[in-house]
Amino acid sequence: MLNHRPELTDTAAMLMVEAAREHALSLGVPQNIAVVDAGGRLLAFCRMQGAKFHSIETSTAKAVTAASIAAPTGGAPADFGLMLGVTTQGQFTNLKGGLPVIIDGHLAGAIGVGSGSPDDDIAVAQAGIDAVMRALAD
Repeated sequence: MLNHRPELTDTAAMLMVEAAREHALSLGVPQNIAVVDAGGRLLAFCRMQGAKFHSIETSTAKAVTAASIAAPTGGAPADFGLMLGVTTQGQFTNLKGGLPVIIDGHLAGAIGVGSGSPDDDIAVAQAGIDAVMRALAD
């Protein structure tokens, strides 16, 4: 039996990056923004001028982790989060700022944002998700 699950397209990913970027600009916080598909493969990325270069890897790891667990990042106990980062050589992270994209109850991908405070990273990621959800509603 075939199962058709929603998946993010490159167009949706670019929409998410642009909306997240605009929100980061409104906050005055340059960010690294990564969008991945449900399998954790990179679809779109933006490093805003002034964003911390070390956050390139962490923003991508946040997106991959959120896709892998189909949940926001940053919720694991600290000792587990540290072990997760070490055992995956930084591929997975417990840092806040990774959010899954859930469409019709199914994981479609994820967004990860890094270079600001945890609250800023989450808000910028949510702006990307909100944009794609609005587009789907139209």
